[in-house]
Amino acid sequence: MISRIGLVGYGKMGSSLLVGGIRSGVIKKDSVLVYDLDRERMASAEKYGLKAADSLSMLLDSDVLLLAVKPKDLPALLLEIRDLLVEKSPLLISIVAGIGVKRILSFLGNAPVKVVRVMPNIAAAVNEAMSAFYANEFVTNEDLEFVKSLLSGVGKSISVENEEDLDTITGISGSGPAYFALMIRILEKIAVEKGIKEDVARILAAQTCRGAATMILDGKYSPSELIKMVASPGGTTEEALRVMEVRGFSGIVSDAVSAAIEKSRAMNAS
Repeated sequence: MISRIGLVGYGKMGSSLLVGGIRSGVIKKDSVLVYDLDRERMASAEKYGLKAADSLSMLLDSDVLLLAVKPKDLPALLLEIRDLLVEKSPLLISIVAGIGVKRILSFLGNAPVKVVRVMPNIAAAVNEAMSAFYANEFVTNEDLEFVKSLLSGVGKSISVENEEDLDTITGISGSGPAYFALMIRILEKIAVEKGIKEDVARILAAQTCRGAATMILDGKYSPSELIKMVASPGGTTEEALRVMEVRGFSGIVSDAVSAAIEKSRAMNAS
């Protein structure tokens, strides 16, 4: 039974996933031990009521070790605790972008360590994440059930059989909240410029985004059907969409997301 969880890295993504799991009831706050080199982050974790570890080695008695550090910091971290980690053999859940399971195992001397690589997103903090995960052959069914319950507790999740798919998912849903936030910010700015109060403008833009997503997620409408429903012939929406296409909106989005996907692949290959 999984009862002890160690978190390495209490940054935005690590804390969002952990807090979301606690909020959903999948994780008990008193079962968590947190370690971060940044003292302010450690203070923030303690303020939230989490126990702070004085060293990395203290986390090695955990049933699950959640890795949420920057990609550049992961090799040194794993090499520092390699021997003890291999001996204790906790389930490793990595949300480190761009570093695949084979590279993680290479830092551990290619020992038969249980590793699940997860691509969540920041919305885990409000239990609305979209996550995807890949598990290696050493991961047990019990481990998978925990991962599924954790990720489902903070939003929606899918498993992938091909780890390379996570690079594409990184560019779509991992980075995706920023894309939609940019669109909301643009709509908000336009509304304010046209005389709408800022707080009202933000609600108008954000709720519109949520409403469109909900209609699609409910399964009643495809994106194309929703566009057709809103874009009446000769109307305001049709005119707006016409300008977007003339200005190359679809191409810009496609190029931008493709760049994010290629960046993820390059990070994993480096």
